[in-house]
Amino acid sequence: MISRDMMDVSLVKKTMRVLPYEEAKEGIGRFIRDEVGDFDPPTAWDLSFVEFIETHKTDKLLFCRYAKGVGMVFSPSDHHGIWGIRREGEMAKGLLPHFAIEV
Repeated sequence: MISRDMMDVSLVKKTMRVLPYEEAKEGIGRFIRDEVGDFDPPTAWDLSFVEFIETHKTDKLLFCRYAKGVGMVFSPSDHHGIWGIRREGEMAKGLLPHFAIEV
């Protein structure tokens, strides 16, 4: 879970950019493949991140670095987002909490 103390507002502002659909689709797919590996099929939870990108493919998505090793994708049109972390050999992902959307 992302916490408030991980927040680096200056990094968010400095790295925020529009994320084209194709780049978002490729990035989320690569992250899930790396996280799940070659032997396990993706779960419904994994596929919900692919679904988020597909649902928002005509919207403007924003990407930024949230903290060291943490990236987020956010949809301003409906104020929802997802995050992924790759740090010290560990990977995780989740839905963006409300306090992060406020930034």
